[in-house]
Formats: sequence, C-alpha cells, structure tokens
Amino acid sequence: MYMDVNNYNKYRIKLRYPDGLEFEVEGTKEFVVEQKNEILSLAGRIKDAKKRDNISETISKIIDFKSNIPYIKIRLPELDQEMAFLIILCGYKLLQNLSEVSAISLSKALKLSGYSPKRLDRIARELIKDKSIDSYGSKRSRSYSITERGLTKAAIKLFNISEK
Repeated sequence: MYMDVNNYNKYRIKLRYPDGLEFEVEGTKEFVVEQKNEILSLAGRIKDAKKRDNISETISKIIDFKSNIPYIKIRLPELDQEMAFLIILCGYKLLQNLSEVSAISLSKALKLSGYSPKRLDRIARELIKDKSIDSYGSKRSRSYSITERGLTKAAIKLFNISEK
C-alpha cells in the first residue's frame, strides 16, 4: 500500500439520502466536519419547510377567514377552548405570518369559531405554563405568540381532525 505524504491528512465523507441525493466532501478534518454540518443543517431546513407546507395545507382546510380574522369553520365537540386557541394562533402564524396576535383579535377569532370565552387570560394560563404559547404585555395591551411546542401540539390535533 502506497501512502502519499500529502494525502495522509485528508479526510473524506460521502452522504447519501434515500431520494438519491449524494454529497461527497474531501479535505482537512475541520473542513469536512464544517461542510457536513452545513449540509445536514440545510437538509433539516428543507425538511422543516416541507412539514410547514403540509401543516399549511391541513390548516387551510379547517380555518377560514372573515374580515381578515381566522376562525375554525368545522364544529367539533372534542375541540376545547385551549386547543381552539392554539389552532387559531397556528393559523395566524402559518397563514398570515403574524408572530404576535393581540388578545382582542384572538377573542374575536374564538367568538367567530363558536366559542364564548369570558376571560382569555384564564384559557391562556395553562398554555403558558405548558410553554405552548408566550404572553407579552399586560391587561389591554396583551398579545400572544405560539411556540414550537404549541405548533407541534396544534399540528398533531389538526392532522387527527383532517383524517376524520
């Protein structure tokens, strides 16, 4: 076996994805590790984008808009106010690209969906403890945003609803 002095410190990695895509990188250890991490993060971002497209399709079957306010157009008895709250926040984030939604807008959306919340902050309390949503401001200027955990919970519920 012949080893060249120049090739002694060269590393090589080859990545193959099930869909046929291949990447091959050769160079120093640091370069190969850096390129591998970049490729894997890019693949993760592509995968996340595909998941968001699927969620957007599913949510658009369940949520409709009236005067630019999303509401749940399907009446389901197993859907409680907390989950409706999450689904509406998910609709704001994915369909309207709004990260923060005012409490007044959420209250209107829940009323359009057929729910009559007396105190929105009491519905949100458990979701905040669960870290499904974040709350900003106080009293009349309060706004809410959905977290990744909340998006996951809402997506699971939406997929279960759409399968029925």
